[in-house]
Amino acid sequence: MASVHRVSSDPTPGRLFAGSQNTAVLRLPLLPALPIPLGIAAPAGVTLATWAFSGLEEGAAGGPVCLLALEGTLDGILGRDLTLATHFRDIPIRCEPASEALSEAERTLLARALLSAGPSGLAALAGLLSLIEPALAALAPTDDAPALTQTGPGATLTGTAIPHALLIHTAAGWGCARVATGRLHFAGDACVRLTLEPLWGAAPDGARAAVALQAHGFVPLRVRTA
Repeated sequence: MASVHRVSSDPTPGRLFAGSQNTAVLRLPLLPALPIPLGIAAPAGVTLATWAFSGLEEGAAGGPVCLLALEGTLDGILGRDLTLATHFRDIPIRCEPASEALSEAERTLLARALLSAGPSGLAALAGLLSLIEPALAALAPTDDAPALTQTGPGATLTGTAIPHALLIHTAAGWGCARVATGRLHFAGDACVRLTLEPLWGAAPDGARAAVALQAHGFVPLRVRTA
């Protein structure tokens, strides 16, 4: 039997944080049932890039909330209802402008969700970069993290994992490059030689910090000079 979503009658209040390039973050109180977001049922033209729960720990300021990373046709959505499809029921949310910034914990969790969203999340990552940039700056590689060395138009990454993209911080700011090709080499220590295709932001030259974006996760990288 096909599942049937029930719809709430009263809209849940939501606060909208505008991004760029047709993106936004919608923050709403988290219901006790912890409904898992599945997508945007209405309006048409708005999609869910990723989501995160915040404030679940005891005593968290502001209580538990759900953060929805949205993209699409968002013009005129303020004051209107958006319907979130969940595993529990469809939830109408009244979109109102945010009166305060995201908290540090919310920025961190949202950043982690966007970095883990896979190739389909790269556009939302670009649009919401200004909201999560402080959290990106706080990412630090572990001592045994893979090391990135830039070699002309490409790069070499230690280990055998091939990311789908690299998020790179340079003197000009953050930028993202798609991994067009990745070739494994096992002469000496294993490494991957990457061919990069810039997607958005600063050109990926002169990396100061970098993050490897995997299909379902991410790894802050050590950066070496060639």
